[in-house]
Amino acid sequence: MRPLSAVLSAAASERLAELSDKSFDELSELPDYSWQEVLREGYTLMISIWHDILESGEHRIVVQAGKPGMLASWRFHAEGFAIDNRNERRDLTNEELSSFR
Repeated sequence: MRPLSAVLSAAASERLAELSDKSFDELSELPDYSWQEVLREGYTLMISIWHDILESGEHRIVVQAGKPGMLASWRFHAEGFAIDNRNERRDLTNEELSSFR
């Protein structure tokens, strides 16, 4: 079994790749927050999708993979991108991802 950090990273990357294939119009219809529980390599993970609009007008899409631990602790991995109404995308900065990690 791979380390938890690798499983979290792979789960987030997989879901982000699915979202990256969508157009601006499809992504702009996403709710502010959604989640699903998934089983990966023996770990039960929560995959959250966050959607908000940055001051620039770009839509921020973040996929956060997490696993609860002991004493209400969590392990997280987050990745994301911003997209504008011209379908131009860019990776999020560490600062833009900081509240999700």
